[in-house]
Amino acid sequence: MNEFENEITVEPGLSELEQKQQLLAHHVKMVARKLSHALFVFGSQGGLGKSRTICRTLGEENITPVLINSHVTPLSLYSTLFLYRDEQIIFFDDVDSMFSSMAHLGLLRSALWGHPRIVTYGSSQLPSNLPPQFEFTSRCIFSANVIPKNDAFKAVLSRCDIFELSATNEEVLDLMRCVSAAGFHNISSEDCMMVIDYIADNAEDRQLSMRLLTPSLRKLQYARSEGLDWRPLVKSQLQTLGLKQPATKRLDSKHQDLRILHEAVKKYPDSVKDQMAYFCGQTKKSRASFYRILARYKDEE
Repeated sequence: MNEFENEITVEPGLSELEQKQQLLAHHVKMVARKLSHALFVFGSQGGLGKSRTICRTLGEENITPVLINSHVTPLSLYSTLFLYRDEQIIFFDDVDSMFSSMAHLGLLRSALWGHPRIVTYGSSQLPSNLPPQFEFTSRCIFSANVIPKNDAFKAVLSRCDIFELSATNEEVLDLMRCVSAAGFHNISSEDCMMVIDYIADNAEDRQLSMRLLTPSLRKLQYARSEGLDWRPLVKSQLQTLGLKQPATKRLDSKHQDLRILHEAVKKYPDSVKDQMAYFCGQTKKSRASFYRILARYKDEE
């Protein structure tokens, strides 16, 4: 077992989403340490930290990637591969249009496979400063929303390590609670949890994202400064989110919360304080969530 393999562990105490981000970081380290030619990271949800985790991990490895994050023509791609052909890491961030083009895919196939990896470009349009072929020793990381369905892309994908970063709404909410545990600027931890609980109760069939957290807390700040109710501001933002698939997690979460509350009441029938401590410890939710679900529980009795 080599030194890197000894490091592949997931820290205890992290939320489910943080553990997935940490596992992604290990895949990025493998590319950084020349244990893999390429990594393809996908996930249709925005705001889960794909790009941030990739860039942060490369920075920790003292690597500044070559970033490609806009439209690139086949000739421009060939030029980029040539310019950064030696021991670099090229990060293609959300350049999904490449994956449906045979010209792009042909260049990527050549860049990612072979001993040596030889990239060629046969065209009369080739500028005089570019050779018709060259050896490529750099590595590539791709970040995309989905895995393309076309057969030509499968040949590129077979040359990459593959990692999916996705999360349920509950996993996103758990990470929101973790990062808000110390509060946000002049907003207390309790108020942060109040906003997150409101998001949880009003998400319905919407797909949550970590990108929602900071704007929601700022809406609370603004509403208080203006003497307004903050909840309509946050709810209006929730209504713009896309639908999640499948749309059953919220019901599952409610059933889970009620089940744990039943356990708490049965375990501590004479102490609401102990019921709350048990519930919050099991669910990682706030006291406000406990009292709201307790009220729902009493209504159903």
